[in-house]
Amino acid sequence: MIQEATPLRGAMGLNLGESVLGGLYDLYVDALGSTVAWWLGHITVVAILALAYWVITNWNDVSSGLGITRTRVTAWLVILGFTGGQYVLYQNQFGFPTSGAFLTALTVSAYLWWQWYQLEPQKA
Repeated sequence: MIQEATPLRGAMGLNLGESVLGGLYDLYVDALGSTVAWWLGHITVVAILALAYWVITNWNDVSSGLGITRTRVTAWLVILGFTGGQYVLYQNQFGFPTSGAFLTALTVSAYLWWQWYQLEPQKA
């Protein structure tokens, strides 16, 4: 049996990617091996931190580009709460299985979201 040798055994003892990425890191290991997964996991963590820093420093541009306003965030939170409430209702009261309750709640919420933005008055 051929086993992969870790060339940097001391440096590779700390595996930040495994603890932060979870299942994605396991996918990296299964597809690429432990050494490449270690490197790719750490590169992924650094990329996520760099993206978060960039979004924070350029928040005005990001929020205007995505159209994030206080009203829209409120609507998102209401739709998320409504989806969670539907999920509980469908699962506990109607006896739906977990996946069926989630898909039904997601579908109804997506329809309501679409209706909300179709009926919302447009600004001139």
